[in-house]
Amino acid sequence: MIWFPQLDNGCLVQLPLQRRFVWRALTNQLENGERISLPDPGTGRVEWKLAYRELSGSEAGNLDAFFRNARGAFGTFAFADPSANLLGWSEDLLRPDWERGLLAATSGRAGPDGASTAVMLRNPVDATQALAQSIALPGSYTTCFSVWLRSDNPAEVTLRHGSAAQLVTTTTAWRRFFIAGPLPGEDNAPYSIELLPGQAAEVWGLQVEAGAWPSQYCPTKAASGLYERTSFAADEL
Repeated sequence: MIWFPQLDNGCLVQLPLQRRFVWRALTNQLENGERISLPDPGTGRVEWKLAYRELSGSEAGNLDAFFRNARGAFGTFAFADPSANLLGWSEDLLRPDWERGLLAATSGRAGPDGASTAVMLRNPVDATQALAQSIALPGSYTTCFSVWLRSDNPAEVTLRHGSAAQLVTTTTAWRRFFIAGPLPGEDNAPYSIELLPGQAAEVWGLQVEAGAWPSQYCPTKAASGLYERTSFAADEL
């Protein structure tokens, strides 16, 4: 499987971009003129219109080589939605998408948006515990893992993506932390939050995106945003 290339700065696309969803409906017209239409969800697709400006010579060459390698509109490749939160169930940490170890998860205060509820994570055991989720992304991709954190008492929390880690300290105010970058050779590496023994912290706005910086938080249900059978719309780049 080949993945759509990122630019030298780790971005997948440039703004503005256009995205639209296309569905097909099956229609039957009866003799009396009545029409019955039913959705055909198996034929739906997502379309992106991307434009690039002021590319370096290497960036333009990479895109051209990728287009040729994908054989234009004939072949397929993998694409990560640049506007999506790639984590599943970002506000329901009890779902099986998440690995929680022995962490206790309960409803917390309102999140920093004032509308949705954060989750209180507590580590009741004598060993570090982690909340983690894996995403099928290549290690060569630059990704950004971000989360809002707060706690009544200062807590040291580790944000981790595979072997990369960043230690942060929470306060009573909500603050957004993130860890970004590629992990060459570490495909499908998990994203996690680690709490030391006896510590607790409220979490909100867990997000992973294909890029170097966090964007506006987008809550999710079932995991989505990875398209492993993407193709170009035309044989001309």
